[in-house]
Amino acid sequence: MIELALPAGTIEEALVSFRAGADAVYFGMKEFSARRGAGNFSIDDLSRIRRYSKEHGRKIYVTVNTLIDDKTLPALYDTLEDIASIGADGIITQDLGVARLLRKDFPSLPLHGSTQLAVHTAGGVKEMQALGFERVVLSRELTLEEIRAIRLACPDVELKVFIHGALCYGFSGLCMASHEITGRSANEGACAQICRTWFTDESTGRKLYPFSLKDLDAGALVRALDDMGIDSLKVEGRLKGPEYVDAVTRYYRALLDGKDGKAEHRAVALSFQREASTGYLEGTGPGHKAMLTEGYTGHKGIRIGRVLDQRGRKLLVESHERIKDHDGLMVLIAASGFLEPYRFAARIADHEGERYILILPEDKELPRSSVLHMISDSSMNFRKVSVDIPQGKNEEEASIEIGEEVIRVSTARLSMEYEADIKPSEKSAEEAVRKCFGASGESHHALYPLHISGAEGRYINPGAMKAMRRDFLSRLDQIPETRKRYRCCISGNSTQLLPDRHLLDGARTPWNAEGRLIDGRTYLSFPAVRFDEEEVFRQMEEKARDALSPVIGLNNIGDIAFAKAHPEYDYFADIYLYMSNMEAAALLKEEVPTLIGGYLWVERDEYEGPWPFTPTPVRSYRMPLFISRNCYRHDALGEDCRGCKRHHTYPIEQNGRRYTVYIDDCLTIVR
Repeated sequence: MIELALPAGTIEEALVSFRAGADAVYFGMKEFSARRGAGNFSIDDLSRIRRYSKEHGRKIYVTVNTLIDDKTLPALYDTLEDIASIGADGIITQDLGVARLLRKDFPSLPLHGSTQLAVHTAGGVKEMQALGFERVVLSRELTLEEIRAIRLACPDVELKVFIHGALCYGFSGLCMASHEITGRSANEGACAQICRTWFTDESTGRKLYPFSLKDLDAGALVRALDDMGIDSLKVEGRLKGPEYVDAVTRYYRALLDGKDGKAEHRAVALSFQREASTGYLEGTGPGHKAMLTEGYTGHKGIRIGRVLDQRGRKLLVESHERIKDHDGLMVLIAASGFLEPYRFAARIADHEGERYILILPEDKELPRSSVLHMISDSSMNFRKVSVDIPQGKNEEEASIEIGEEVIRVSTARLSMEYEADIKPSEKSAEEAVRKCFGASGESHHALYPLHISGAEGRYINPGAMKAMRRDFLSRLDQIPETRKRYRCCISGNSTQLLPDRHLLDGARTPWNAEGRLIDGRTYLSFPAVRFDEEEVFRQMEEKARDALSPVIGLNNIGDIAFAKAHPEYDYFADIYLYMSNMEAAALLKEEVPTLIGGYLWVERDEYEGPWPFTPTPVRSYRMPLFISRNCYRHDALGEDCRGCKRHHTYPIEQNGRRYTVYIDDCLTIVR
């Protein structure tokens, strides 16, 4: 059965999701979370939810999905040490440096690749797997057919797909709008949601919300994702509260259990939902369904009727839904080209059939024939859950070896050998050993995971095993806790700086596949976004073969595969492979020995050594706001795809700042 994974901004939301039917939750700690505005989890919270999840057969995933700079590595390391001592079923990360630390020093924590890595090709997934990732959260820009192709090409790695919640206009991880306009970094969990603000299209003079996508609601497609063998379904929304996660969990649980989910979907729409669509899942390109919100970017609830007439504060409305006192209602009023919400609580003076007379709380003239929305239902009383659950235990990975007359129990900190009366049996003792040593009683420690050998054809007295376990855990409790500390063990061997980054741009893109000849070397770079990776690689092979002393920029995790296949070329880490710290640089250098350098993460001007190469700071360079698979011409301006020349340029403006929208083969880049 496919896994249903829900967001948890707090421990309350995690418990709500579990009790509503979620198989897993994901959440961030107080630091290093891409949702800085969520409540997030303390170490005590993690301990408690870990214990609860194990006792109830559920899973927890911790997000460490912000980029980390050199100064922050020691604090990150301490956090990973805390998480490892308690345990988790996966760490979701964007930063390659975090991945290297987990792989090297915390192997008990499974690696999951964040959608912030913008993995959207089979080659990218395979490279993630080669780096030690057990699960990859795919980009939200993929269609069902593209997901199916990746599943077939990558059968032995877990794949997770987004099915519900807010959609970003730009590829996750590649969006720089918040940083460029406000200085708030989306890659550090402080996105200002520029995509939800207005811009003026200067070619038409229209004010628009050209980058505000409808929310994703893939309820009709979850069975198809299950049938194709996707491992996990992911809901977005760590900032939206327990009522939201309760409603969304129940909705998708109903669908996965074979129900129609209609009643549950109503609760979802009333908890929080913008206009909704199936996103990119049902197709992109010419003639695709429009994906932008129109005129209003907030919660719209359910469209229930319209305004018929008004006399003073008395409002006559028609509604196909029953309206009750205190229901939340909303009318959207046209103002300056946009829609302004007027929200009020229902107070019913009279009603007959589908017609209601409502009393407005103030003098407010509402346009006749305005659409009436219900945005909350007063009868939907959410029941809070208690978060008074016991803390968990410190987990230690253990091996139990059953010999002829002894049982050896070992962890990294303690190894003991016990004499035992081991008898032959037609059955295996593994289940009994796992059950016995998996319990922990009053100890502060728990043995998990357990690796058991020699259990086949054996019988061991359960009482004797319990005595061994109690003795082992008692000894383990008496060992003073020791903490590892971050120690850098990286040596540098390259001091070559790269050219000023603006010199490497293409004519319309922040990457350049044609080549720039600078100081006797030809600099090329892969596109950060591509959907025919084989063709992109073939073209790069041709360009590099004919270029003078080529050096090739890597902009996506999938590019590492090309570098491995062509060790005859030199490479550099380009701006979208985010060299944010020395550990990330070391991982890339280990994978690509002919790496000669790289650009420092664009949001930092300084770094601390040692690096395996000297990073080149990116100064006075204007990053694109968005790189998107959504077509500005078709979705924002409403132009027909017939007769489209595939290449367009539009000037836009916001608060006196001007930008340019480039569209090439349905890919939109805003600079």
